[in-house]
Amino acid sequence: MPQRRQYDVLIVGLGPVGAVLAALGAQLGLRIRVVEKDTEVYRLPRAVQIDYEVMRLLNFVGVADDVLANSCASAGYEFVNRDREILMSRYPPPGLAPTGYPWANMFHQPSLEAALRARLAECPEVEVSLGATVTGVEQDDAGVTAVIETEDGSERAEAAYAVGCDGARSFVRRALDIDMVDLGFEEPWVVVDVKLPPGMRQLSEVSVQLCDPGQPTTSVLSGPGRHRWEFMLRPGDDYAEATRPEVLKARLADWVDTDAIELERSAVYEFHGLIARRWRSGRILLIGDAAHQMPPFFGQGLCSGVRDACNLAWKLAAVMRGAVAPAFLDTVQAEREPHVAGITRSAIELGRIVCVADETEAAERDRRMLAGRTPFPSMPVITEGVLGDRGAGRPMPEPMVTGTRRERVDDIVGYVPLLVVADGGRDAAAIQAFRAAFPDARVGALEHARDGQLALEDESGHLRRMLAEEPALLAKPDRIVFGAGSVAMLAWEWADYLRGETLA
Repeated sequence: MPQRRQYDVLIVGLGPVGAVLAALGAQLGLRIRVVEKDTEVYRLPRAVQIDYEVMRLLNFVGVADDVLANSCASAGYEFVNRDREILMSRYPPPGLAPTGYPWANMFHQPSLEAALRARLAECPEVEVSLGATVTGVEQDDAGVTAVIETEDGSERAEAAYAVGCDGARSFVRRALDIDMVDLGFEEPWVVVDVKLPPGMRQLSEVSVQLCDPGQPTTSVLSGPGRHRWEFMLRPGDDYAEATRPEVLKARLADWVDTDAIELERSAVYEFHGLIARRWRSGRILLIGDAAHQMPPFFGQGLCSGVRDACNLAWKLAAVMRGAVAPAFLDTVQAEREPHVAGITRSAIELGRIVCVADETEAAERDRRMLAGRTPFPSMPVITEGVLGDRGAGRPMPEPMVTGTRRERVDDIVGYVPLLVVADGGRDAAAIQAFRAAFPDARVGALEHARDGQLALEDESGHLRRMLAEEPALLAKPDRIVFGAGSVAMLAWEWADYLRGETLA
């Protein structure tokens, strides 16, 4: 007879998104079961960029330093024409980002996944099944039951909730019969990852999109000692032929000494812009590539999935302990989908600049872009589940905590709501009432920290500028700013938000 077990959350898929969700859930006391069809970390690179916000989120699960050790900071991103004239560019400001990490980190994904799995191995709340496949999933008012096939046979696992983190070909999404909304982009590209000569850390300081109608090409850093190129394919191209080493080296010859590199991986990908119509069906949710896929030109695919996980984990825990209603889980799609859609539209916009294959059209594009400064698309702001003030919906800058030693505030408080006040001695009664109403939240003060408040040091001045006209701001556990204003107002609005009521 199949074995039956009980969990709070069943996670299908142990890529970075599923692993981050599991690690955060374990921190919050959830009993987690993760099912992954592969037995080992996929050893070759896939995603290559993690931005400054997501580095900070990875720090919640203790792997940010591992990523930094296996990444290179990018000095810029350039779109150039055939003559190498810059059509559009983006360069990071000097120094570190407001989160205390480099703005753009070009990294080695297998190293991230290995670090996440090592972290999960330290979590007694998490049970990981490798080489196992979910072949059936059903739900009722009491929970979710999944059929899991392993080398030892069949098992039925029961959980209160299930989350599909199982990628673009998600079994969970197909089992729920959820279709994808097509945002109108589909282009085949061959992706080539190479190892650089021994001793060479990186080939260039910037990543480049070569907008050459003869051969649109991407050239990006991908971690120490590695580089990636992507070449657009044409209708009728033979995919198997496109990945032959001889053909790849011919494409690479204009970029690098092909005798000095080692071809590590090549694959043909169809770049899409797709978003699932529904991210939740009862007790089952979708996040990451199972819920959305975007072209790589904005470098935000993996980042968006990690943001999904960090938006969801604390909400699952709140539902499990009865602090919010199950319907609160609908806020995941409500908050994340517009953000993902904005990023995807920007990625498609960039892709359409690169993918011009007609000579006349490319010449007109170049003339237009060189004649005027084409602005690089900016990151969208979260617009749902936050208040309507200027700072809301953006990542909160990370201050340091002063004391016997300086530490990141997130290292001290962890993955919980964080109230930051300009003056800890001001409106002490309201601050005390906030702490009593929301005991899981922490409070930090830029000036005059009192008992129970963390003394914060804002060396960059980012937080002080956000608080120039307001006495306090509140950040969600994923460090998206909920809003700024008086402590009493923030307490009132946060309570309304947790009850699922409309925000001001």
